[in-house]
Amino acid sequence: MVLSQDGDGWRVKIKTKTSQVSYALSATEVEQAVLEAEQIYADVKCINNGQPRCMDCIHWETLKADCNVGCAEGRMTGGSFAKDCAYFWGHAD
Repeated sequence: MVLSQDGDGWRVKIKTKTSQVSYALSATEVEQAVLEAEQIYADVKCINNGQPRCMDCIHWETLKADCNVGCAEGRMTGGSFAKDCAYFWGHAD
């Protein structure tokens, strides 16, 4: 993953096993750009892998090995619940 300034904004380039993708970020500050780029990287990695796992989600608490929005299914299914999780796909209210 490479983060670079692009005019007034930021751009992230991510190399996968099969290709390279580049996305313009909405962030204007470097700190925001890093967070946004990390989320895009996690999404690209997950999609490219073809098997979304709870551990790839921004809501997964690594040290606790638990979902920090309270979805117990993540831990109970070994992380395979992500494919059905609204929080993972960003569709939760």
